[in-house]
Amino acid sequence: MNFENMDWADSNIDNIKISYNCADLYVYNDALQKDFVVKFNGFIGLTNLCIWDDQIIDYVNVNKVQCDEPPKFIQEVFSTYDRNYDYGGRKLGDDILEVNIRLINNITFSIYCQEIEVENI
Repeated sequence: MNFENMDWADSNIDNIKISYNCADLYVYNDALQKDFVVKFNGFIGLTNLCIWDDQIIDYVNVNKVQCDEPPKFIQEVFSTYDRNYDYGGRKLGDDILEVNIRLINNITFSIYCQEIEVENI
């Protein structure tokens, strides 16, 4: 399944699991009436998450990060990690995705990764 082609509006975030090199977002997709896990592989970081009382997704978009003008978070990553260095088989390189997820509280959080997979649960 292609994450970008799915309708995530009104879907509910049930759980977020972060581990080395991967963040898993467990979501009940309202449009399809099914549970999914979205795997953000080559996980770099997560910013601005606020799910105090709202975990319903309003809007999602995915952008490829332009490394010549990266967002502030990726600038911080590049100031710490050389984007061309091989970190045990992992390179930041130019293949960074920024996934923006706006919740119904109108706060958008971003997930930075290198690949997105969607699996049925």
